[in-house]
Amino acid sequence: MIDREQNDFKEGLDNESKPTGFKRMFLIFGLLTVLIISGAYIVNGISKPPSDFPTNTPVIIPEGTTLREAVALMKESGYVKSELALFLYFTIYHDSESIKASTYVFEEPLNLKELTSRLTKGNYTEGLIKLTHIEGERTELLAERATKTLLDFDKEKFILLAKDYEGRLLPETYLIPDDYTEEELFNLLTSTFEEKVTPLQEKIDQHELSLEEVIILASILEREANTPESKKIVSGILQNRLAINMALQVDASVEYILDKPLSELVPEDLKIDSPYNTYLNTGLPPTAIGNPGLEAIEAVLSPTPSDYMFYITGNDGEFYYAKTFDGHKQNVARYLR
Repeated sequence: MIDREQNDFKEGLDNESKPTGFKRMFLIFGLLTVLIISGAYIVNGISKPPSDFPTNTPVIIPEGTTLREAVALMKESGYVKSELALFLYFTIYHDSESIKASTYVFEEPLNLKELTSRLTKGNYTEGLIKLTHIEGERTELLAERATKTLLDFDKEKFILLAKDYEGRLLPETYLIPDDYTEEELFNLLTSTFEEKVTPLQEKIDQHELSLEEVIILASILEREANTPESKKIVSGILQNRLAINMALQVDASVEYILDKPLSELVPEDLKIDSPYNTYLNTGLPPTAIGNPGLEAIEAVLSPTPSDYMFYITGNDGEFYYAKTFDGHKQNVARYLR
């Protein structure tokens, strides 16, 4: 009898210690409520525009850009707080192929919903003009073109701003407002350089040349070669010369100091006393001789390895390479005369 009463008492305690079905549902409901509120708070915070959202600053999404690339660009450019959040927002609410290549200018900060909607519509080039900065072009030439294209643009003021940044004004076709100022254009060119070159930082760190030297050599390639293949081969040749302290002997650096076309250079020009004369001096010129494009910079970082030490561009426009000076002279006799 006593054992039975003890068992009944124990069962009563066990039953009281276990949550009833109602209690269990209440706990689950409470937990879900907390999760939903927390999630909504987090999503709301992430979806808001960053405090330093870039307004009135053109951002270009080129043709052929994938959704992941576009999302990464928007994050790197400071338009969103979370790359993942923007990607998920696109995939949930829009077709992943719906993002439009265009130049976008946002006049006010946008949240994720507003931003994705704008990026799926494109056609934000209305009211913008096209300014093309050619690969290898010098700052002075860009300034002249900008003066003819932009309203009230002061060429001399721009040159003064950019004179110490030759080589870091990334060539590209920019779509910008026609009242763009000298400071705005300078900031756009230099920020685009940083945006495009930053992903190459690991290669730059592993290269024997510093970033500044990479830019200088790339500026030479823009004038000495004209195709992706020739740039990589000529890059390898010039780096072969640098490795043995052999003069680069590039006409482009002489063209730079004399400001005359390569086709008009004469033998006497190659004797001019200047640190930019790579016939008389070994190593690289003291500064870039123009603004190289991304292709030329990549050609410096990833040259085509070879034993070639010489090259020429024949009268037919083709490149010819040689390992020895005798072979070089044969190419000159065969393809330049």
